Amino acid sequence: MTPSDLAHRLVAARREHRPIDVPAPDSLPPDAANAYAIQQAVIAEFGAGTGGWKVGAKAPGAEAAGAPIPASLVLNSPARAARSAFFRVLVELEIAFRFSEAIEPRGRAYARDEVLSKVGVVLPAIEIVDSRFAEWPNVAPLAQLADLQNNGALITGHAVAYAGIARGFDFVSPELELTLDGRSLVPEVTGNPAGDPRELLVWFVNHCAAMGITIEPEWTITTGSYLGGHNVDKPGIVRGHFDGLGEVEIELT
Repeated sequence: MTPSDLAHRLVAARREHRPIDVPAPDSLPPDAANAYAIQQAVIAEFGAGTGGWKVGAKAPGAEAAGAPIPASLVLNSPARAARSAFFRVLVELEIAFRFSEAIEPRGRAYARDEVLSKVGVVLPAIEIVDSRFAEWPNVAPLAQLADLQNNGALITGHAVAYAGIARGFDFVSPELELTLDGRSLVPEVTGNPAGDPRELLVWFVNHCAAMGITIEPEWTITTGSYLGGHNVDKPGIVRGHFDGLGEVEIELT
């Protein structure tokens, strides 16, 4: 199976709403570079363009990973979507960013201070995690990476100027809430596995530069869950909130 073959199967699974089997081991992406190439092929064939990215890491300083999100799946809060549009619905409460200007590829790496100086706004976000693979979550990590890192949709709240909260907002341990029909989904321990999610923006900018991708200012970059993922197996309203940042909401019908 070639990268374009797997990309075609992943797009067909979305369009036909029919999950697919995981390819045989010898047909899986052999490395991350191939998985990232498949992501771009999925975005191109899906035809909606890029509306955002999801990035994350399992621990502070650990190797990060990311994936583009189709523009048609980046929704403004309050949003509404049918649960039946997804194969499964896991919700995550996240913090997202948009840059104030386009960032183009270049030969030398972007430094942290340079990247953060280009951040324009911060947004509360709910990611819907989904997979096109029937066997998920028992799927090889590189296959999940190729499948846009299990993204189903991204819902974004009101944008807040980064310059206004950069010094006062606690990006590591913010006060937050996530509810389903008013019932709290917040566990005893909260926090982004990557630590300060702004560090992921540095990886993201240099990842795109290495791939020859220009980052557009309208793209929304979401940076990992503070509460893990919560399965929503019935219709309901999911609301998220960060003190000092605002609210985000989706009604699942």
